[in-house]
Amino acid sequence: MTTIASLPFSTRGRLKELILLFLPLLGTTFCNYFYLLVEKLFLARVSPVAMEAAINVSYACQIFQGASVALAMMAQVFIGRWYGARSFSSIGPGTWQFIWFSFLSMLVTVPASLIYGSWYFEGTSIESIGMPYFYLLIGTNFLYPLSAVLSCFYLGQGKTRLVLIANGASQLMKIGLAYVLIFGIESFNIPALGLIGGAISTVSAQALFCFLLGAIFLNRSSRALFNSASWYFRPALFWECIYPGLLRAFNRILNFTSWASIAHLMLSKGGDYLLILSLGGVLSLFLPFLFEAVCQAQTTVISYILGSKSYNYLLKAIQSGFILVFILALLMSVPLVLFPSLTFDWLFPEVVLDPVVIQKVFLGVWLSFVFFTSTAIPISCVLALKDMKFSCFMGLMNWVNGYCLMYVALELIQIPASLFWLTLSLMHGSTLLIYFWRVRALISSTLLVGSYQSSKL
Repeated sequence: MTTIASLPFSTRGRLKELILLFLPLLGTTFCNYFYLLVEKLFLARVSPVAMEAAINVSYACQIFQGASVALAMMAQVFIGRWYGARSFSSIGPGTWQFIWFSFLSMLVTVPASLIYGSWYFEGTSIESIGMPYFYLLIGTNFLYPLSAVLSCFYLGQGKTRLVLIANGASQLMKIGLAYVLIFGIESFNIPALGLIGGAISTVSAQALFCFLLGAIFLNRSSRALFNSASWYFRPALFWECIYPGLLRAFNRILNFTSWASIAHLMLSKGGDYLLILSLGGVLSLFLPFLFEAVCQAQTTVISYILGSKSYNYLLKAIQSGFILVFILALLMSVPLVLFPSLTFDWLFPEVVLDPVVIQKVFLGVWLSFVFFTSTAIPISCVLALKDMKFSCFMGLMNWVNGYCLMYVALELIQIPASLFWLTLSLMHGSTLLIYFWRVRALISSTLLVGSYQSSKL
């Protein structure tokens, strides 16, 4: 039987502790995002049009999919705080409220996605090939917030190995199915399904992942320690859990609609613009696995520090986070900045581009990656401190420093396609500066409150 004494996670904000938490999470997020890369590379070998369709379907789907997952990920903040405060019996019932949300979210995500998708793809060169793929993904959208909730049940406790194993198994299944269903196996009379094969493999593996984690969530040990058998829908607790994440979800909708609208500018131009968007998009859909791992690890650390009221470790934790991001930036500069042509030829053997264009595209992707991943540190603080109004503000801001910037660049200045990703990095850089300014104020006020409370003791 699991006892409180055997629960291992604690932190003082040191880099070593962050890395120990980050590495298993890295394996989990890598598995998730690696499939996105592999699927797009499989489809690129079917045809560039299939790759372009898959990339743009991903952009359209992620608006409401990402919003529901963002709200579900608030479970990690609650579980981290309950765990830090040693209120273990609250974890099971609270987790169930997020599970209920995963299913109820379909009442909003399906009709909203259908409306947006019909506008996004109408009249484009990929409409006929992309829409069936789009319909299948939005019809099973509940699996994504559900998997996020079940993962947070373990991640909020600092337990990452189980999530890594379950996710690894589902991703291996996903890649295997994708290969078989996308290309087909003639000797076994399995037809090549192309895009639809990729969608079927995605949905099947996501369902397997939810089943594995859900079964362990309901085992005897979890029922005894965390009260995980308390599955009832509790309106008051449901609202308490969901409300802090509503603005975060709205923020994601604003962010993703801004990005999808930027992508639509490129999609409507077609030709080289659509190709450059899709080539960089293959990497930009994959590289956020590092952002997710950093953000989840840092959120767990910050939430634990706040829950245990160890405020004097906050600055150390933030410093450790930025050091980790700096290391990751150096590592990713090797394939993208030092050897761009070699990397491009290995990823896209069927596509021919001028080496100068490849350098510009990959440099832009790398700069966007560095700035975007760096925002994981201030965002984790905003999440842990539940500053959701600022998150909503940043969603609106991304329309100014994102869509408006790119509209001017693409429609008024009419920059060449090769400069798209370099220009986009300006959006991520300015976003990082704004988040950093806000976190400085939040941390200062938190430290003042902690000092005041300590003086009263």
